[in-house]
Amino acid sequence: MKWRAKYPHSLQLPTSWQQLKRGEQYCKALDGYFKPWFGKVYGQQVLKIGGLSTELKWDSPNQHNILLYPDFPTELELPESEIDNRTLTQNSIIQASMTHLPFYEKAIDACVLANTLNFAQDPHQLLREVTRVLNDDGFLFISLFNPCSTLLWKQDLAKRDLKQRWLIRKYLTWRVMDWLELLNFEIVQQDNLVKSGKIPHFCHFSGQLAVIVARKRTIPLSLNPKKVRFKAPSFIPATATLNRSEKSVAAEK
Repeated sequence: MKWRAKYPHSLQLPTSWQQLKRGEQYCKALDGYFKPWFGKVYGQQVLKIGGLSTELKWDSPNQHNILLYPDFPTELELPESEIDNRTLTQNSIIQASMTHLPFYEKAIDACVLANTLNFAQDPHQLLREVTRVLNDDGFLFISLFNPCSTLLWKQDLAKRDLKQRWLIRKYLTWRVMDWLELLNFEIVQQDNLVKSGKIPHFCHFSGQLAVIVARKRTIPLSLNPKKVRFKAPSFIPATATLNRSEKSVAAEK
């Protein structure tokens, strides 16, 4: 069985966690986990790709959030955090393709992919574009639906009262981490989350959400230095030294 990362059919990305079953609980769990990490980003430009990423809270007043939607939502579908007065000062809402980001190289200081890969048609190209626009030592925050959980047999996460079906793609966490390492990312931390009540709990294997915190490195992590062969020093025997000294004394006489 051959598994290809690029899906032959196009997928639609949800514009809000409210469109998914238990989506609000997943959003609160990710907010609680990523909040300490968001405070460690010192850059100015933060890119959130997809409607699920835009709803995660980023409360830093000195940073500018770029909210990128592949399909621009209507005004009623925008979350409340994007309709307030801070939208014009801290947030910029744009519509663009996820696989062709409209930014210069190394223009972004941090990127958020909240379950964006689960709805991406070409995850490899998406990660390559994120690597291109991300600054040196920039942070990348990723969350995924963990297939090794109760979501194993789920094909979509749509609510019963909605006619829209949200088909999801499932990736094992180690596979995504392998992709990131090939792109010279350092895996800073990886955990699994399960939502119970109002507090996100850690679960080593069966958590419904897998989270990855990675950081771009300019130098490849797997260095293969070239082997240098040193020549063995040639020592002069003691007898040869005595013969040379005798010859020099004879010549002087």
